[in-house]
Amino acid sequence: MNLDDVLIGDGNTIPRARYTGQDFAQLEFERLWPRVWQVACREEEIAEVGEYCEYLIGDQSILVVRTEPEVISAFHNTCLHRGTRLAVGAGRFEEGRVRCRYHAWCYDLGGRLTDVVDPDEFDPWPSGTGLPAVRVDCWGGFVWVCADADAPPLLDFLDPLPTLLAPYHLDRFRIRRYLSTILPANWKVAVDAFNEGYHVQGTHPQLLPWTDDVNLDYEPLGIHSHYGRLPNARRQLRPSPRLGLAEGAYDEGEILEAFVRGLGGLFYREEKELVDELLSVPLDGATMLSRYQKGRRALLAERGVAVEDFADDQLTSADDVYFFPNMVGPIYPGTAILFRVRPNGTDPDSCIKDTWFLEWPREGEPQKRAERRFFPDWTEHNWGEITEQDYANMEHVQMGMKSRAGPDLRLNRRQEVNILHMHRMIDRFITAD
Repeated sequence: MNLDDVLIGDGNTIPRARYTGQDFAQLEFERLWPRVWQVACREEEIAEVGEYCEYLIGDQSILVVRTEPEVISAFHNTCLHRGTRLAVGAGRFEEGRVRCRYHAWCYDLGGRLTDVVDPDEFDPWPSGTGLPAVRVDCWGGFVWVCADADAPPLLDFLDPLPTLLAPYHLDRFRIRRYLSTILPANWKVAVDAFNEGYHVQGTHPQLLPWTDDVNLDYEPLGIHSHYGRLPNARRQLRPSPRLGLAEGAYDEGEILEAFVRGLGGLFYREEKELVDELLSVPLDGATMLSRYQKGRRALLAERGVAVEDFADDQLTSADDVYFFPNMVGPIYPGTAILFRVRPNGTDPDSCIKDTWFLEWPREGEPQKRAERRFFPDWTEHNWGEITEQDYANMEHVQMGMKSRAGPDLRLNRRQEVNILHMHRMIDRFITAD
């Protein structure tokens, strides 16, 4: 493969081989994934000493372990003896030790080799021998890992997102639901589907009566990006301008009801009850939106959400944030849905998509561990109409990408600018020395 043939040039078109080619996927495995910070899990998934999560990226397995109450460590998940994977999925290491299932070599939670069966039959191991460490850090309630010792610190890598998202206090959120599935498409196809609003009119036409898909703002942020009703944008209850409806030709109450119902996974049960209440009483000169914003502020404040840093319009507007390279999703005050997307092994035509529904827990409310639910075939689960429309697209996108007659991909210069920005950032990593 000639590298120049797959890079983004001055024409801003995207070669299809970036989505379909095994050679380009191998470039990503060698030059992108080892060099970037990625979310391995949420902190609450390894809340107790000895609990662990395995993070898979391509053919690499990373083991994240709570080693002390305030310390999290990460290691390459391979025994020093014959290379066996030491742990799978998520769980707890009993008795504070990591035991290899093959020949029973043992390590402490900090990765240090502590026990070798028949040690006198081996050459002596140097003192302090342990599992190869992986860099690990925490931000926003997420545990991040990076295999590159020379990569910038996590906060530098994430800049400016920690400042932008500080008012949301993501570290105080907890997982309400955790769903994973396999999608028949390249990982970038899945990220693309949630990183622009241009597809709404084609894929989700039922949303047009209650969402303005045209007047979204798109903004690169360092190597990351976001879109939506960005700061200083006023939220309105109005349909898409594509429908051509005149002012007064639509009902704000119906739009609000459809909005909350259509994005049910983002809202609390009490919010749906709030909408029902608002629809049942006269407005008395106030707008439906202002009354909903006032009610939502009170509802979230009662739950303990830090709402004092948000203007009313922000209470009903999401920041759709893209964390380079593989996490994206809408974040509202008090709720969020975030998607982590990864290659499924080394197959460029398949990816793993993890969906976290996050909520703000009530103070004093017992915290339940969210069960990880995995669906090898996405059609085995009811994801809701909107998500299933997105998933159904992906196989067709991946197949169509392979057409030998297809030209390079040409993007909408405004509404798909975040996708182009992502590809340019990928190029920055794969061309770096």
